[in-house]
Amino acid sequence: MDLNKITKGKSIPLGIIIIIITYLISGLSTSVAPFILFTGILIGLMNSDDIKEAAVASFLASLIASVIVIIISLSIMTMSYGMAYVAYFASPYILYGIMYVIAGVIGGIIGYYISNEINLYD
Repeated sequence: MDLNKITKGKSIPLGIIIIIITYLISGLSTSVAPFILFTGILIGLMNSDDIKEAAVASFLASLIASVIVIIISLSIMTMSYGMAYVAYFASPYILYGIMYVIAGVIGGIIGYYISNEINLYD
């Protein structure tokens, strides 16, 4: 597994963009985990050389995108309700971030197995 090969591809930036766009289109809801799972599956399909590469690529994309989504959510909450609610909702957002990353990695592994099952690149 070559980390430079994983980060050189276009799958990680594409995954980040897909997650952020689906988050913004969905009405800024907190239920982004299905979108991250689906994007992880797409990344796993794109990086189907090795299961480790698929998992690491989906991990990086979901980690970066979940941090961006959490920052967007907290900034909108700050503008709407003030700093009192941000302190109240900060710890659940950390748990949401961990859940998003786990969903992205599971999606990457599922995408790898889907691409191997249908022999996508053979």
